[in-house]
Amino acid sequence: MTDSVPDTGPLTFKLWSPRWDTHAGRLRCRFHATTAGLTQINEGTSECMATFRAELGADKAEDLTWSAERFRTNFYSSFPDADGWEDRMTMTWAVTVESPSGPDPDDAGSHAPGPHGSQAHDATFADEDEDWERTRERVLVIAGDPYGPEISAESLSALESADGVLSADTEVFEGLIALDLGELDFPEGLAKVDAVLDVCREQGLRTNWKEPAKPVPPS
Repeated sequence: MTDSVPDTGPLTFKLWSPRWDTHAGRLRCRFHATTAGLTQINEGTSECMATFRAELGADKAEDLTWSAERFRTNFYSSFPDADGWEDRMTMTWAVTVESPSGPDPDDAGSHAPGPHGSQAHDATFADEDEDWERTRERVLVIAGDPYGPEISAESLSALESADGVLSADTEVFEGLIALDLGELDFPEGLAKVDAVLDVCREQGLRTNWKEPAKPVPPS
């Protein structure tokens, strides 16, 4: 995985796992955005979302609608072995941007898993201490190989039954699974996250984007 946008200055976000499809007659892009430590997403603006889409390779479009939901996850962390939970569980947003129907979703923009560098800015975000110091966060444990093997039924069953897992999403990106742990209080909640990560590793799944890809067994 490498940045797909040339370095033209400090990044504000990194964009991951873009998925393009058609929803209710509109072109939809769903992706994850992680903060580069400079800013966050609040309500979002049309300019911010248009920049995200452009950085993912989409053509300019008007009449955008969007949503963004904050969570923490292990998979996109640049410091998976850090002592602090904030570095291990990187601040992330699940972003959905829709525009009037345009090109075929297969040709709408990048399908590379990322990270894609972003210099977007959400003008609705006010840099307040409580936005950075929140200790109760929704957690998604993400694991697998982007564009790797499909999560097997046996592994899915083991992951869904792991202690603390509320639901599992195998459509987050091809080859990945997202396990919803709900809202956890940190740093105490890190033990529950670690237990779920152990189950992921027992199933042979990568738990961070920096880990080398698993070899594909011969068919």
